[in-house]
Amino acid sequence: MIKKSYLFPTFVAMLAVTATSCIDDSSSYGGNPLPGLSVTVPGDEEMPVYSFNYGEDCVITPDIRYDGTGELSYEWSIGTFNNRVKGPMEFVTNDKTLRYFFPQGGSYYAHLVVSDGEVGLVQDYEININRIFEQGYMILSNNAAGEGNLVFIKDLTREEIEAGQEQTIMENCLQRVNPNLSSSSLIGAQIIQWYAWGGSGPVQTSRLAVMTTEEGLYVDPNTFVISSTIRCNDIVPGFKGNQFFMSGITPVIVDNVSKKYISLNSQYMFGFEDSLYKGEEFDLIKNNTYQVGLNQVSDVYYVNLSPLVLSITAPYSPTKWSSSNTIDETDENGYPLFTNEELLAIFKGEGISGSTGTTSYPATLITRNKTTGQIYSTAFVGIGDYTDGLRFSSRNVVTADASTALPDQNSQIVCSNTYRRGFFSKGNQIFVMLRNESIYNFPPVSQAAVTYPSNEEITYMTISTQSGSESLIVATVDNNTGRGNLYFYNVSDIRTDNPNPAPVATYPDCADRISYITYKPSISN
Repeated sequence: MIKKSYLFPTFVAMLAVTATSCIDDSSSYGGNPLPGLSVTVPGDEEMPVYSFNYGEDCVITPDIRYDGTGELSYEWSIGTFNNRVKGPMEFVTNDKTLRYFFPQGGSYYAHLVVSDGEVGLVQDYEININRIFEQGYMILSNNAAGEGNLVFIKDLTREEIEAGQEQTIMENCLQRVNPNLSSSSLIGAQIIQWYAWGGSGPVQTSRLAVMTTEEGLYVDPNTFVISSTIRCNDIVPGFKGNQFFMSGITPVIVDNVSKKYISLNSQYMFGFEDSLYKGEEFDLIKNNTYQVGLNQVSDVYYVNLSPLVLSITAPYSPTKWSSSNTIDETDENGYPLFTNEELLAIFKGEGISGSTGTTSYPATLITRNKTTGQIYSTAFVGIGDYTDGLRFSSRNVVTADASTALPDQNSQIVCSNTYRRGFFSKGNQIFVMLRNESIYNFPPVSQAAVTYPSNEEITYMTISTQSGSESLIVATVDNNTGRGNLYFYNVSDIRTDNPNPAPVATYPDCADRISYITYKPSISN
């Protein structure tokens, strides 16, 4: 559609700024023909519609036709367009091309005025900014140079699916909306939710925390704009984080070299060195955060490897800590637990229903005797926010020989409570660990459930229930390119007797090397 509009000199020109008129090309003023000026817009709409994803620049270059000799001037303004009602305008630029970053999703309009001093035109554009970070998966990845790349995969709505819209994947999300942010390596992210009494009932507060090697960031969960920056070096000079875990609603950043810990207060968004961890030197920390009713809880396992000792925080014990080496329990030879044993894996075991309707999850360790090679599984309970100490639960021999696929040392095991099986990786393969109560069975090395191409290496796995059923999400890295891939499977399909099932979704080359995946639900402002 071609629209021709003219502004005339003096007072007529001033009127035309707010009124669009179409005049024949042969119009004249004072006996002199006026130059032709027009704009072509898509379709037949008086107000063409443009859509952009939040986090991307809105860029519109008008298709202007002009046969005069003068110099055209441009003026762009924008305003809100809520419920198709135009709000007040704000001047943006005198460039021909509008390039603007909208601070949040929603409906807007852009108003363009073009003139050469004799003739001119006006044109409005409707602009829809899609709320890309509404809900979906946050993917933490880092490239070979150690630069962080937060990727977001948006959940498509039913309407978007029916309209045939393609999946939206956005890389470098934090830098897109926080242009001055450094590219420090990412080590963790967590949606943090808690309830406080609001007079008429519990009121939920939600925060999104992102942890890097240098900073703790509190981020608006819907726009990803940083609301608070906590610089670790200001709290502990020389601090360089390389891991995080959750202690209730408190993210804790760990420097595994200096054995220092910085806690982030989620309510008031500041950082401090927690006295609880001062002097503690753990070799391994494993974190499991999950929802119990209205409460977000975290089970954290603190491990020393030599000698092997499991510790937990115990708020109701005199020392605030409880460890496996203080439990009055022995192995089959009468020695204290884990004597002469090395850790293969530690993970959250199968849920145990309590008398109050809540579920607790034992800490389960897979260990190997350094002398005999015998494999054991050992479980402990008494983990949680109200515990007075660790308690022994069970210990069993794991049947294994040279042909058995066992987890590599300190490797990750993710478990399905629905199907009573666990999954662990070795290189480019996934294996299934079956369990019956506290008895664990591992498959032969020849019976991998999934095998990826030889150039891919598995870097992270997790189980999600966002689809209503359990999904196994697997991240791999292409060792030739350094780029990351994602695979989504139905957990029920990952079995030893069903090798290499087809994934329900794949996202190749969607990130750098992936180290962590978490789901961001829809959160009300």
